[in-house]
Amino acid sequence: MVAIPLAVVSIAVVSVSAGIRLAPNDSAKWHQDPLTVQAPDSPNWFRLTPAGSGVAADAERDDTSPTFDVPASELAAAFDEVATGDHRVILLAGSAAEGYVTYVQRSALMGYPDYVSVRFVEIDEAHSALAVFSRARYGSGDLGVNEKRVRRWVRDTEELLN
Repeated sequence: MVAIPLAVVSIAVVSVSAGIRLAPNDSAKWHQDPLTVQAPDSPNWFRLTPAGSGVAADAERDDTSPTFDVPASELAAAFDEVATGDHRVILLAGSAAEGYVTYVQRSALMGYPDYVSVRFVEIDEAHSALAVFSRARYGSGDLGVNEKRVRRWVRDTEELLN
């Protein structure tokens, strides 16, 4: 008798997992400019923007981008190398060469997608910064995953450029 409920639960888990993994990525919905997108109501996101960008900051979910001593095109190439070199990351829309890109990174176990939109901001011809908006598609919390990812990618980009 226990086998039937266990089988039903197993089928339900597999169905939900398949639905999450196979859900289409709508680039029109998820490819959003980190400098202009409105922050979601849920706390499952993190944003990094250049100083003076004019983005209305949320004290818990926003931080200021470091300034990089390279042109925006060089920053874009290095950041793209770091992002695409991470596990389970695909390009959703745009490109680093265009200066505006969105990546999708899926969690290892369930395949939950997180969307990371990045704009490479030229400060002057020798300096640049990042605007990054990383958010989860599902759930109302992210256990700090989006912030950790953004900070790791920025740190690895800084190391690659030095």
